[in-house]
Amino acid sequence: MEVKIEKSVYGGKGLGKINEKTCFVPFVIDGELVNVDIVKEKKSFYECRLKTVLKPSEYRVNPPCKYFTYCGGCDYQHISYEKQLDIKKSILLETLNRIGKLEIDKVDKIIPSENPFYYRNRTQLKVRGKQLGFYMKESKTIVDIDECLLLKEDLGESLKGLRELLQFLDIKPIEIHLYSTNLDEMLVKFIYPFSFKRFPLGLKHLKAFVNKNIIGIGIFEKKGEFLKRFISIGKQFAYESVKIMDKDIKYRVSINSFFQVNRFQIKNLINEVLEEVDKEFNEVLDLYCGVGTLTLPISLKAKNVIGIENNKFAVEDGNHNKKLNGFKNVKFIKADAGKDIELLNKFSPDLVVLDPPRSGITKDLLNYLINKESIEKIIYVSCNPSTLARDLSKLKEKYQIKSLKLIDMFPQTYHIESIAMLEKGIDG
Repeated sequence: MEVKIEKSVYGGKGLGKINEKTCFVPFVIDGELVNVDIVKEKKSFYECRLKTVLKPSEYRVNPPCKYFTYCGGCDYQHISYEKQLDIKKSILLETLNRIGKLEIDKVDKIIPSENPFYYRNRTQLKVRGKQLGFYMKESKTIVDIDECLLLKEDLGESLKGLRELLQFLDIKPIEIHLYSTNLDEMLVKFIYPFSFKRFPLGLKHLKAFVNKNIIGIGIFEKKGEFLKRFISIGKQFAYESVKIMDKDIKYRVSINSFFQVNRFQIKNLINEVLEEVDKEFNEVLDLYCGVGTLTLPISLKAKNVIGIENNKFAVEDGNHNKKLNGFKNVKFIKADAGKDIELLNKFSPDLVVLDPPRSGITKDLLNYLINKESIEKIIYVSCNPSTLARDLSKLKEKYQIKSLKLIDMFPQTYHIESIAMLEKGIDG
């Protein structure tokens, strides 16, 4: 049946109507007339499958990846990059105003990715027997791939070697994680559902089969959502380097730590946050700080910076990184920023920077931010507009939203990264 796509919605689909009932269709663009099949009927909406595009949008392009629509990694390869950014801007504003009742009428700045492809420095591959790839969307079926256009070049080149390597492993992993820094150092994680005593291959085999850039391997057992390392081969950390304010900041990133995924946007993210550090703040709390990606650069413009992070490996990296770069005004503490409010109350920050997980800020942390009198300004980096809207709706009790930026960390996907800057209002 025919459907006119009225708008794009968060999650990568388009919204239309069938007999006045809302329907959601993947791989479409707002304004298009399409032919669809209903695949699932809910009480208030239909889930549909795209059959044909009857009247295509001027922004429709040919997807360059042969796995597009099968692999669950991408949502927007059929849309020109300029239009992708416009869609994300519209969804960000609509979500903030609908959920948060915020009445924001514009995004102050959009920061596109230098390259909308080959940007990912990290990937998690699924393995099942001889299959190596990614899940289908909304499925546990693996799409067997031999290339991925989102991956940094050396990661993409490693896929063929990994496939060959699997033939030599009697015990097959269930996942393989790859991470490659901007200094082209690569770490590999093999994930198993159980532990064993000996891994049959060494670092030289991985270098020969997979990629010469590999410097370390970790063999992990997966229990639920937790990973426990039981074999280490080679180095268990790699290094990143980012030039900020004429200073080359070096970051050690352990195999169990995290660094921003889009290699083209790391420097841009740091610079956009630093732009909002518009005076010499006395004490800055950087919550969910990781290895100090933002903590260290902020210390160039503030008197004292405290990074709070729950990942002990990231905290170890952060402490190493402050010494590596010679920063004296930085401290890293292992704690859960969403729960350890007693710890946060020991400080008197005038600036709080936070980059929480997709679930956003806890109620306890929201109450802390609202009630802590010393806080003058908040810089909130978000990867989920829905939880950002929920949190901003609470924070507006004491803060005014002064600016909103969209930084595209995940081109070709529906994911939206944004930076909101808040300052205490007159009544705050």
